[in-house]
Amino acid sequence: MNKSAAWVMKVDDSLYASVSQMELVHIINRPNTFNVPNAPEYCKNIIIWNDNILPVIDFSCVFNKARSSANCDVVAVIIYRNCNNEIQYGGISLAVTPELEFVDNKQMCKLPDYTGDLQSISLSCFISKEGHEVPILDMSKMFSIKYSEELIRQNC
Repeated sequence: MNKSAAWVMKVDDSLYASVSQMELVHIINRPNTFNVPNAPEYCKNIIIWNDNILPVIDFSCVFNKARSSANCDVVAVIIYRNCNNEIQYGGISLAVTPELEFVDNKQMCKLPDYTGDLQSISLSCFISKEGHEVPILDMSKMFSIKYSEELIRQNC
């Protein structure tokens, strides 16, 4: 059976997520982040990467309703296409450096119960080699204006 490469990202102690090998374009350890006053809680930080200002999404805030961390230990720089099919970049705040894992259909599982909000931006889910349920994120939806507006309405 064919295997696909996925970056397994540890967001916090209880939350994992993944993207395809081609969607994670850079890993920044101990990045310089800048706090954006009055920004939504889930996206308080930005980084400068290759002369681009990137929003950094904090999934701990979105899915565990934790307060956004003032600092990011690791940021995964993600590439995606917006609704106009233009290439865009964004960041995801992580607890540790992501690991590349090869997965196949035998590892597929249903989304974890705690991720009700994650349904709208997940393509599927698999069990990692460490035994964690790992949703596969849809980057275009995650960084979309529609999803951002939804999170802001929820007061994230």
